[in-house]
Amino acid sequence: MSPETIKNYSESRKLFAFIRKVLLNWVYNTKKEKGVPSRYLILRVCHKIVFADEFEYIGYLVVVMNVYPIVLSWISHLNNIYDLEIRHSNYYFLAFYILEALLKMAAMRKEYFSQAWNLFELVITSVGITDVILIETEAINYDLDLIETVVIMKIVRMLRILRLLKLITPKLLQIIDKKMSHQMSFHYAIIKGYVQGEADVLNIIDQIASSNQVKQILLKRVTRNMENAMRELGYLEYDHPEIAVTMKTKEEINVMLNMAKEIVKTFRSKGIIHKAEGAEINKLIMAKKREVLDFQSIIKPPSVEEILYHISWLNKDDDCIQFIQERARIITYDCGNDIFEEGDEPKGIYIIISGMVKLKRAKPGIDADQAPVEPEEKGYPLLFTDYVLSGEIIGELNCLINEPMKYSATCKTVVETYFIPKSHLYEGFKTSFPLMQNKMWRKIGLGITAQKIREDLSYEDWNYKLQLKLSNVYIKNIPRTTRTVIYDENVTHVVLIHGAVEDCQFRKVYKAPFLIPVTCHQAPASGVVVSTAVMVAVVFAAGVEFSSEYPEGKEGTLWLQQPAHVCQA
Repeated sequence: MSPETIKNYSESRKLFAFIRKVLLNWVYNTKKEKGVPSRYLILRVCHKIVFADEFEYIGYLVVVMNVYPIVLSWISHLNNIYDLEIRHSNYYFLAFYILEALLKMAAMRKEYFSQAWNLFELVITSVGITDVILIETEAINYDLDLIETVVIMKIVRMLRILRLLKLITPKLLQIIDKKMSHQMSFHYAIIKGYVQGEADVLNIIDQIASSNQVKQILLKRVTRNMENAMRELGYLEYDHPEIAVTMKTKEEINVMLNMAKEIVKTFRSKGIIHKAEGAEINKLIMAKKREVLDFQSIIKPPSVEEILYHISWLNKDDDCIQFIQERARIITYDCGNDIFEEGDEPKGIYIIISGMVKLKRAKPGIDADQAPVEPEEKGYPLLFTDYVLSGEIIGELNCLINEPMKYSATCKTVVETYFIPKSHLYEGFKTSFPLMQNKMWRKIGLGITAQKIREDLSYEDWNYKLQLKLSNVYIKNIPRTTRTVIYDENVTHVVLIHGAVEDCQFRKVYKAPFLIPVTCHQAPASGVVVSTAVMVAVVFAAGVEFSSEYPEGKEGTLWLQQPAHVCQA
């Protein structure tokens, strides 16, 4: 399957979009532009009358009353009996329609002729006037039902009933929007699943490739398809942000429910909970999963203030968020504009509120927030391209290390960003919120660690095993030319997230991002960089517990707290 196949499938199902467009443009004017009232008293009174709700409701009522004589005129024997009454009622209704059209023309003036529905009613009224003239001059006779002119006049008169569509159009739009939301959600889920599938293939490509040549072909194909799918996903999120927010919410809920199911399965296999208890818990989980299916189809995207409460390194701290808002500002970029270029000095952090940004670099190395695997191991091409969407953050790592940008950022749509200046961040690090820097390092490290550990796990129960690995993760800062113990009995993985280290035993230099092998016991920071930051994933033995508290006097540094033994009762 390729992104083109998914795109062709979605483009073949645009009937609802066409019907919705017709209803909005030709039947239901959602904007209801009133225009500017005239300075003349009579025209101003007409404007007030026309745009009153009562005037519109009276028009609907008259159309409903007009349905009865129109139906009688199509029944031959009743038409012959009530010919005079039907003709007189037609005159009265026509007089009302003429008066209505004149009032609208006086109130709206030129704007009257810019609305399709007004032109449609004007044509019907004109045909009705012609009908009356032909009857009064006896040019046609309604007793002869087979005359084509008579039939045409009756059909045109019946078309006025279509005005009642304006009453049910809001309900029709709600039904169509619901159908379209399901269709767009399905399309979004397919593309999102495709992107995740290609990312999973990248992690196991060494296991499925029989030779280096096959590996290179697969890498080229997967990276190309993944880039195209990410671009398509970005455009979809830009056009339908509410669909994207809804689907992301459902996805996270399902992830948590699946995680709970795996935990119950593990506890049952280890005898921690009884089989009957596990069955009852699984029933509750399945009930919650069924509730997700009936989840509301549309969720509005969060505002700028709400986005800040979802940033992990702000930790929903009101004081910290208020400090960020003091100098942060909203910046809007047009499609094609560069936010920054590769080699530019970092100016701050950009939180994408809406739109899609293309990240591209010309040299392999550390990516700011979504570092790829090392090129020399995985054979990635030198050119690396990625797309970031609404809710994502760019520029975090470069602000932390204060080094030039390793990639360029170009807007593929109109992009609205929330910009936090670097100087303001440094002020917060040094004065009021020193732990914010540690939390920012932790957020970046968790993303890189999750990617590197995923490559080392079996595909089965990926998310559950990954959560277990990441539940005890700590940052350790290794100063330059300092020897440090990497692995001990409690450590399962060590991931280098920035800088470079050297293996004391094998004299190998590892550059970030890198999963340091378990054979490495001591590693001093390499002279290539000033400092490094190592992410350590720790799994504890029985009776051993890690403390998340920072030692006194170390709040401003990245610190690994040693395990504290817990006394057994």
